Amino acid sequence: MEKGHLGQESAPPYPGPPMAYGGAAPPPGFYPPMNAGPPPVVYQGAAPGPSTTASVTHLVVTPSLQDSPGETVCPHCRQTVVTHVERQAGLMAWAICGCLAFFGCFLCCCIPFCVDSCQDVVHHCPNCHEQIYIHKRL
Repeated sequence: MEKGHLGQESAPPYPGPPMAYGGAAPPPGFYPPMNAGPPPVVYQGAAPGPSTTASVTHLVVTPSLQDSPGETVCPHCRQTVVTHVERQAGLMAWAICGCLAFFGCFLCCCIPFCVDSCQDVVHHCPNCHEQIYIHKRL
């Protein structure tokens, strides 16, 4: 390293403006100002005024149905209901039963069929009694 006078190291040269990879740098003023606000509204067809009608689309997000009864809109009767749940032996219960049998615990094989957290949950509509959703384990 070269030393300047008085025992100080000389600084490396300043690299200059950042490099634009893959092409030339955009011209100044290309990007909008930071506090420009929302984009302008463009009306197509009619001029804006009190007679112009805008359509609004509503998206309804229902919470996911899992272990317990939940409020949802039934796709069959189109009513807002709190579901009725029923438990059924599913893949997880059978897999635990098979593992217990494989390791020689034949007396404990029936336990997964009695434990609610090992069974699938079937949600039914209380109005039309149609099946709405199945929460599967595993």
